Amino acid sequence: MTVAAIVVNYNGGEDLRRCLAALAAQTVPLAIVLVDCASTDGSRALAECPPAGVVGVPLPDNRGYTGGANAGLEALGPSVRTVGFFNPDCFPTSGFFAAACGRLAEPGIGGVAGRLERPGGEQLDSCGQVLTPWLLRVRDRGYSEPAAGAYQEAARVLAACGAGMVYHRDALAAVAVGGRVFPDEFFAFWEDVDLGWRVNAAGWRVVYEPAAVAVHRRGGTAEPGSGRLLFRRPPAVAAGILVNRWATWLRNLAAVDFWPRLPVLLPADAMVLLLVGLRRPAVWSAVVRALPRLRTAWRQRPLLRRQRLRDLR
Repeated sequence: MTVAAIVVNYNGGEDLRRCLAALAAQTVPLAIVLVDCASTDGSRALAECPPAGVVGVPLPDNRGYTGGANAGLEALGPSVRTVGFFNPDCFPTSGFFAAACGRLAEPGIGGVAGRLERPGGEQLDSCGQVLTPWLLRVRDRGYSEPAAGAYQEAARVLAACGAGMVYHRDALAAVAVGGRVFPDEFFAFWEDVDLGWRVNAAGWRVVYEPAAVAVHRRGGTAEPGSGRLLFRRPPAVAAGILVNRWATWLRNLAAVDFWPRLPVLLPADAMVLLLVGLRRPAVWSAVVRALPRLRTAWRQRPLLRRQRLRDLR
């Protein structure tokens, strides 16, 4: 098969079964690789004794989305040219891969962001990712907006939401650093933006395809409540989101784009860090433990091509 889907699971529960069933129902034949990151809720059994048509990769420890996705890539044969990446709480409609593969057949397109909708289909979750102009925050286009009639046209984006994204394998190979497509040290969050940024900078395009529809439940690692998800994440996860954001800048951001924004970025991120830390004091030590990711990103910087942000839109 030339098309494959990698599902990275950690305690996906019943969502995982639904995700696998949705992938098995695709109109495009595909190989399915299930990577389990040491789940404890019983869903690991699906990787240890996978159903027909699924290759199980039960990891001995929790390596997060990035480590799991890298392990899934290692399990693919050389004939696979198109790769989708999924969270277990993402359920693609039967025509998802057909629409994505059709778009990837066009010259120069390296990645496809699907139309991710919230359960029920009344709200959007993500129609591709972009960065805000000055604070460089990730914005999922259409996030929490009404779905009816919105974002019906294909468009170029910076990246695809990692819950359900599809890439050409040549594009992935072109941006691998040290043989790894995803930075293992990121664990989770910002790895999708980092990947899309590198793919665009390498001369490929990432596009939003409205016909590639999937349902996504967001916030599986957050506590119930309202307000920004960052403030409801476990301390280690919240710290990872903050540090991965900075590491993504170090790896990809051109100096000419960084220095004019520094007077805005520095106080804004310091305020976010302060607010999160006051709410969850354990975040301070978690941030310190995650800081070596910045050194790694800086060392990898010379290996990557960078473009002006205005040229990546």
